[in-house]
Amino acid sequence: MILLEGLFWLAVAGVVYTYALYPGVLVILAAGRQVAGDLRFITGKGERRAPTLGPEPPPVTVIIAAFNEAGSIGPRLRNLLAQEYPGAVRILVGSDASGDGTVAEARSVEDPRVEVIEFRERRGKAAVLNDLVSRVEGGILVMTDANTRFEPGSLARLVRHFADPAVGAVCGELHLEGNDGSNQDGLYWRYEQVLKFYESRIGGLLGANGAIYALRHDAFRALPAGTIVDDFHTAMVAAEAGWRVVYDPEARAVEETPEALADEFRRRVRIGVGNWQSFARFIGMLHPRYGARAFTFLSHKALRWLVPHLALVALATSIALAASGDGLYIGLLVLQLLGYGWAAGGWLWLAAGRRLPGMARAPISLAAMNVALFLGFLRWLVGGSGGAWNRTRRNTEAT
Repeated sequence: MILLEGLFWLAVAGVVYTYALYPGVLVILAAGRQVAGDLRFITGKGERRAPTLGPEPPPVTVIIAAFNEAGSIGPRLRNLLAQEYPGAVRILVGSDASGDGTVAEARSVEDPRVEVIEFRERRGKAAVLNDLVSRVEGGILVMTDANTRFEPGSLARLVRHFADPAVGAVCGELHLEGNDGSNQDGLYWRYEQVLKFYESRIGGLLGANGAIYALRHDAFRALPAGTIVDDFHTAMVAAEAGWRVVYDPEARAVEETPEALADEFRRRVRIGVGNWQSFARFIGMLHPRYGARAFTFLSHKALRWLVPHLALVALATSIALAASGDGLYIGLLVLQLLGYGWAAGGWLWLAAGRRLPGMARAPISLAAMNVALFLGFLRWLVGGSGGAWNRTRRNTEAT
């Protein structure tokens, strides 16, 4: 009994810490760091300088790996060309053996800054990114997706941080929209943005957002074959090499959410595979010598990825403890079953095309995310980590 109780409360503590307690600890640490910086500034031992581009902005190369993005790639390129940036801008589009009109649509955007490379053999996003970056000699790389649009000024806001020679990568902020233009960010997405902001403040930002991030060409290392979560991998490699990784919420991109729940769920399973792939590659960064980043990697990523496992342990042990007649564990088991029942019923409700208010939808999304993460873990165990990706259907897709 004591062992079962210990396992139950340990599992519950892990889930509560990573979702509820960690944000509070993070805010306290960030506040302490802010106060220390303020004191250094007041006493004349530090400086406070807003990042600026400087008189000679570095050349920028925008990298887009695309697969079957007809209907999206044209507007994406026009959006990038409309960005105001005082330095040189080059845009490289790599088509990973697209079977639609992606290449023709991209080439129809006639501008000398745009170069379209057609790869006729499908090899996956990582290989395309490696090939595109190999065509760049230096400067700043800006990584983005074909279904994203930058808000005005976002390109310059990303690049301004590289005036600090210690900065190796900059992550922007992504906002999600439905096909009616409504804000679909949701509570969980905003919660993640808050974590990124404060992790950046303590020097422990993890990964980037594939829709909008930038890095020095010198900080890029070729992606291993089959890499799935390339944005996380790229930023972690830069951090491992000693570069600063920062977050700029003023550099904003907008992306449309998938129309079908099934599409989004499959995407999350794939990301789950990539998460465990990344964990195996970067487990060494849990070492205390990585300081703040080891703390955030453990608290925000490692424990978060273990939540499905911890939830199963909590459920199994509470069943065993409830069977002994203990009223506390009977009540806790009932609460778990009600929660899982709500999530399953809510998923079926949403899958049928019905709507729920944000607060009611949040636990359903959280449960679905963790189910997908666990399925991704199982797929990773059996080696299901191929690098090819499928296009998620969006309302821009031709019908």
